[in-house]
Amino acid sequence: MGETVTVPKPLLKELYKHFARIEEILATLEELMDKEGFERIKKGLEEYKKGEYTTAETIEDIKKALTKD
Repeated sequence: MGETVTVPKPLLKELYKHFARIEEILATLEELMDKEGFERIKKGLEEYKKGEYTTAETIEDIKKALTKD
């Protein structure tokens, strides 16, 4: 079991990028399978369609949005 394989860096980077994407898809599917998670997504989509959302580009923007009201 002492055999090794050499993998070119560009291929390794490409594999990692695709792995990260697959991981995101699996997390989304897991959330959709959960009833409460599905309801959160459904509510968020409705709010998005109505324009009832806030965008934030920095951590400070997030903090301001969360402490608003």
